[in-house]
Amino acid sequence: MCSFFKYKVLKIEYKIAYNKKNIFALYFFQKQKKGMHKLAFWAGFLCLAALTACEREMSLPVYLQIDSVRFTSSYYTEGTASTNITDVWVTVNGKSVGVYELPATVPVIASGHSTVQMTPGIKMNGMTVYRPSYPFYSADVCELELEPTNVYAITPSITYLPDVVFDFKEDFEDAGIKFQPVDKSVGMSKTSDPSQVFRYLNEKSNYSGLIRLLPEDSSFFEVETSKTFVKSSKATYYFLEMNYCFTHNVEVGIYYHYGGRNYQYPICGIYGYKERGGASGWKKAYVNLSEAVNSIQVSDYEVYFKGIRKGTDTALYLFDNIKVLYN
Repeated sequence: MCSFFKYKVLKIEYKIAYNKKNIFALYFFQKQKKGMHKLAFWAGFLCLAALTACEREMSLPVYLQIDSVRFTSSYYTEGTASTNITDVWVTVNGKSVGVYELPATVPVIASGHSTVQMTPGIKMNGMTVYRPSYPFYSADVCELELEPTNVYAITPSITYLPDVVFDFKEDFEDAGIKFQPVDKSVGMSKTSDPSQVFRYLNEKSNYSGLIRLLPEDSSFFEVETSKTFVKSSKATYYFLEMNYCFTHNVEVGIYYHYGGRNYQYPICGIYGYKERGGASGWKKAYVNLSEAVNSIQVSDYEVYFKGIRKGTDTALYLFDNIKVLYN
């Protein structure tokens, strides 16, 4: 990649030199043809001056090579360190350079001592089109001495921000399950099957949450948190994080209670790999609860998951490391 960019720069310089040569040739040709107007000479002179100024002002970029980020967390207070950081928002010396999908080669017009800030970005609600910076992750700042055309390989170090409140964590390692069925729905259980349990590095992971819908059984499920959450007067953002592996789609939303009635506020759908046609395997989702929680007229709510089995296949839903957090 580095040689590719150097080649482009040399090509530009060659074109400038070639054009200058042509202009001088034009000048001498015009001088020999005394019958020609002097206007041609001055036009050539002005073009040469402009090209010389462009060459003098042309700046060569440096390149920031950001392939991935390093994320760490305290498992017992913050839960798993598994992430799905897809993008990085780059700022150099206080000026935004842009948003880049990882891995990224970021061209920057800067030199000398520079401050580079990298903020992690995510796919919100499992959607490729919604890719904000995540309000619960820290940014990493590097002080670098930049020299034009050099490539700087950087791996940002990211953590949760210190003001993040973890209102709910379910990793299915403790006794009991923090979800309950709604009405006559199939409930959530645990699985210790090695082929179904989520694992990440050396984190404790003996169990994952499981919901299975058999063809001869129910065709739907709906579960909600057994805990009721209370809105914080100081919070702006509310998110749900989870690791998941679904064969069929799952709806995520909140329940709230007002005037003696129960209301359901759907937020998004998380695609299952059989319905979406994608690859199987565990994934990470970030669900934005903020608009729903901030818009309801009451202070308490629960989170729910809901799914429907389609066709004659068994529907399998695996959950792990579910968090509700705010700041």
